[in-house]
Amino acid sequence: MSHDFSPVAPALAETQALPRRGTVTSRPPLAEAFAHGSLIDGTYRILGDVGQGAMGVVLLARDEQLERNVALKVIRPERLRPGFAERFREEAKAMARLNHRNIVAIHAFGEHDGLPYFVMELVDGYTLNQWLAARFNDVDLELGVAILNEVCLGVSAIHAAGTVHRDIKPSNILLDRELHARIADFGISTSYGEDGTGRNVFAGTPAYMAPEIAFSEGQVGPITPSADVYSLACVAYQMLTGRLPVDGQSDIELLAKHAVEEVALPSQLNPKLAPSFDRVLLGGLAKNPHERTESVDAFRTALLDAMNRIYEPRRILVAEDDRDFRDALEVKLHMEFPDAEVICVGDGNSALAAIDEQEISAAILDLQMPGLGGIPLTAALRARDALARIPVFVLTAAGGPNEWRLLHHIGADKFLVKPVDLDDVVSMLRRMLRERAQR
Repeated sequence: MSHDFSPVAPALAETQALPRRGTVTSRPPLAEAFAHGSLIDGTYRILGDVGQGAMGVVLLARDEQLERNVALKVIRPERLRPGFAERFREEAKAMARLNHRNIVAIHAFGEHDGLPYFVMELVDGYTLNQWLAARFNDVDLELGVAILNEVCLGVSAIHAAGTVHRDIKPSNILLDRELHARIADFGISTSYGEDGTGRNVFAGTPAYMAPEIAFSEGQVGPITPSADVYSLACVAYQMLTGRLPVDGQSDIELLAKHAVEEVALPSQLNPKLAPSFDRVLLGGLAKNPHERTESVDAFRTALLDAMNRIYEPRRILVAEDDRDFRDALEVKLHMEFPDAEVICVGDGNSALAAIDEQEISAAILDLQMPGLGGIPLTAALRARDALARIPVFVLTAAGGPNEWRLLHHIGADKFLVKPVDLDDVVSMLRRMLRERAQR
């Protein structure tokens, strides 16, 4: 199992204040050589602790040659036995191979008083875990997706370098003061490729671990980037719904649930999420790696596309007595808004009956229809509080400026003269929905 190197945080529930990484905290003595105030290799003055874990600690240090604060990671002396030092060195090498704005940079590697250490950039901020806790997991959707986008870019760079992180989780994601993300803690990362590097190593964090890592008929196969896709989808699910995809009282229970338990639809847990988010998150959480989203890049692209779709309508009403035009418009709307329900009727009275049955997100109305025409129908829509702000477009083959002035006065958004370009209708509808949502 991996261990958490996130900083020790004060209680956040009352103040919602976030502790800075790099705040000096107390700890048992690591070793006399790394005592607070000591100078390491004539360069790094130890100032305090950044975080602690079972395998090692991350110390706050001052680079006295370059006059900057850095993070210095060192193994605990009691953990320094065959295999640990080499793993530590491999972590430093894995980080050194990467040069990306969303990955913590490593500056140097060394050994002091028999203990290996490496020096990293100090991210002045907090872990994603702390940031989520301070907000009680209630994250603004656009901000959450923006952070996930940067996390995906960092993980993608790790994969491009031939490495699998294997422990993507909120406490290994650092946020600076501008909320830009960096991936940290490569302690259990491994190479992947034809040589099968990564066999027979069970490691990770159960709450975020891909099923194939824990259950593979007694032997873990070659670790592939697909395992990071799964962990990343767990983090995204937590950020966007406020809860993990599975929950359990023990590591064994968590691992078992990852393998067999059906995950709740994200849109059922967070009504702000469009159904398109369900496909993205569940695709990344597929239990069979061969059915999972194929790469972090594909997951990121799908996530951004889902974000764009949150402004799209859930239910569109089309009231148009010209059957051919109505059918063409229905096909176009289904193509452009695949998650939306399109309700088509041929007259105004049927339109009123439809909105009595279920709430609509937008309306496209013909000006002249049997019974109730576009003008009184627009007035009826705007008279209802629930429909006062939805986009309303009125189409006409015969109306003119007088009708438009009246329609504008009663609340229509657009007045389009037939024949109309259906692409223009869709474009205007998207723009109007986005403007309304942002207001």
